[in-house]
Amino acid sequence: MNHPVDPVGAAATALDNRSWIPADHELTLAREFFVRRDALDQRLLPGMPPCPSPQGWTTQHVLWLGDVAALATDLLNAWRPWLPEGHGHMASLLTTYATMAASAAPLATRLVRDWADAWQGQGAVSPQDTSRWEDWHLPKEQREQLDALTDRLVMVGAVMVMAVNRGETTGPRR
Repeated sequence: MNHPVDPVGAAATALDNRSWIPADHELTLAREFFVRRDALDQRLLPGMPPCPSPQGWTTQHVLWLGDVAALATDLLNAWRPWLPEGHGHMASLLTTYATMAASAAPLATRLVRDWADAWQGQGAVSPQDTSRWEDWHLPKEQREQLDALTDRLVMVGAVMVMAVNRGETTGPRR
């Protein structure tokens, strides 16, 4: 029986047994992704107040997931001519990251629509009203799913960081 290959596990194993030492272009792609990802703003919906918590609103995280998915996809498309045949581990990791983050797109679309329906023409919305709105539109089960998705994204990102660190300490290959 053939099981689908887990690109994150495959990359981590290849790093561990040193069968993959990221090439220059893979290191550059990963670094560019991290720099751009870290520069992404946590967007607020129109009329949404800044969150009193440094963590931000859950809605902001959902919107960020869509932004990071688009960023990863755009980078992969731009880099495709320089990626190896079959695209390699780094491209697989970034593709996995983009696909996982994009899974929140339907939720983001719904939240944008529901926010507009609830608050259009209302002016400024208070943090308390925003908190109640999120509690209603993002029930506990959905927040738990978002937490699990975020945990999986952290794992993919961690393997990418390991790859960059390994490439920097062993010297990249061409």
